[in-house]
Amino acid sequence: PATPPPATPPPATPPPALSPDATENEATIHAELAALGPAFPSGFRLERVPGDYYDRDLEFRRRCLSAWSTSHLCKSMVMENTKDDRTFPGGLPEGGDDDWASSKYVMVIVQYVSKLQAEKIRDFVYEARGGKTPRKKIKFRLAPEEVSDAITGFSHNAVTPIATRTRIPVLLSHRIAALEPDFFWLGAGEVDLKVGFSAREFAGAYGALTLDCTYDD
Repeated sequence: PATPPPATPPPATPPPALSPDATENEATIHAELAALGPAFPSGFRLERVPGDYYDRDLEFRRRCLSAWSTSHLCKSMVMENTKDDRTFPGGLPEGGDDDWASSKYVMVIVQYVSKLQAEKIRDFVYEARGGKTPRKKIKFRLAPEEVSDAITGFSHNAVTPIATRTRIPVLLSHRIAALEPDFFWLGAGEVDLKVGFSAREFAGAYGALTLDCTYDD
């Protein structure tokens, strides 16, 4: 019998239209993701939320975004190794992506419904450094707001891995990577702007490393 033709992937979802009254930040976020179009075949979404978004519960936030569940609502945080004496702009990886574990700073993405366990990040970095740095010299804590702002260019409740001022390693919770459906939401550079996309596609496009970094249920 004849060999059937190879299956072809479905066409990529085109980027959403940019709002005519988009802010400069929104246009920048949109442009970066649109330029990465082939890496995001499932597409992406940008959504504005009400001003009281962070004053309301997770279910309200879920409805604002039509998210599948509250588990699909996530946040980005810049964390620093407080045992590393280097000060920004020092402390960044010197050898590119392959040298990510040398960075004093990392961006960690977790669900709102999960609680970050910093010791798991310490152990992840310890293993990535081949055990050459003692665990007592690795202690990750939330970076001061002024440091986070300087690295990312974004303020509290607006931090995002998209179009950051300075690129730092991105660590993605394994719980986000396992979400079904595979489409989660993050901040997008403004307190009332959110972006959604596939976790698998995001990790591939931005080189995010997946790890267990939260407390067990």
